[in-house]
Amino acid sequence: MKLSLAFSLWLVAVLGQQFPECTRDVAATDDCADVIDANACYNQFRFQNNQTLSCINGKDNNERALKACKCCSCVGKVMCDWVTKQRFQC
Repeated sequence: MKLSLAFSLWLVAVLGQQFPECTRDVAATDDCADVIDANACYNQFRFQNNQTLSCINGKDNNERALKACKCCSCVGKVMCDWVTKQRFQC
C-alpha cells in the first residue's frame, strides 16, 4: 500500500509539471529571448550535460533555471524534457 501511494505521488509530480504555452507575448519577453537565442549553444551540448544551463543569459543558475522553466516550450519539447530531467524548481 505504501509503495503504491509513493509511486502515485511520484507519478503526479513528474506528470504534473506543466510549462507555460509559448504564445507570441511570452516569446517576446526578454527572459524568453535569452532562452530562445541560445539554440546554437543547445545544439553544441545536445542537452547532455549541465553546461546547457550556461547557454542562457542570467546572473546565476537560479535565474537561468527560472527562465528555462518559463520559456522551454518556446524552444521545443526537448528543452522542456531537459528541464524536467534537471528537476528545476519551476
